[in-house]
Amino acid sequence: MNRDELYRIWKIEKGERALQKLPQAFYSEVSRLLNDSKASCEATGHDRTQKSISEKEFKILRRLSTEIAETRMKKIVDAVLSRQDVAATLLTQQEAEFAEQLAIHIGDYYRFIDGLVQTGPVLPEKTTSEPAETRLEVVRFLSDFPAIIGVDLKTYGPFKAEDIATLPVENASALISQGVVKQVRFSEGIAPAV
Repeated sequence: MNRDELYRIWKIEKGERALQKLPQAFYSEVSRLLNDSKASCEATGHDRTQKSISEKEFKILRRLSTEIAETRMKKIVDAVLSRQDVAATLLTQQEAEFAEQLAIHIGDYYRFIDGLVQTGPVLPEKTTSEPAETRLEVVRFLSDFPAIIGVDLKTYGPFKAEDIATLPVENASALISQGVVKQVRFSEGIAPAV
């Protein structure tokens, strides 16, 4: 991923109503691009002109990345609210998890609305105010990585290389498969080198 490729994706995503297909590792690649750009800013030293150029480039890359993610989020939300299926082939793993959770919650609410107008209020199946317990996994980050929203809708991160974190199993599995983290295994209270 480079600046030109990110700009091309941004232009297409902003210009089309429908979701565009992204590589599965898109957000990992964007994270690496941003980290490289930030490192370039820090490496410029005392050269004010080069530092200014590097900082502006970083701000542009950050803005493009944010706008791509927000535009795609809005398209996913609009599709789910319209009760349209979102093609999984168009989504990254993070987006697919978001769309799945969103569809569940919106589906519950639509059933509530349907029950309200037909027979009176129908409470969703989960009537407890306690959130469902999420299984967690301990992982070690292999590189810097931005904050994520877990399947439990909590924010985790941002992370630096070698950070140890406890994440929901679903999120940890996704990051393991992308090569972003390694699972930390414990044996008799001693953490082996991973």
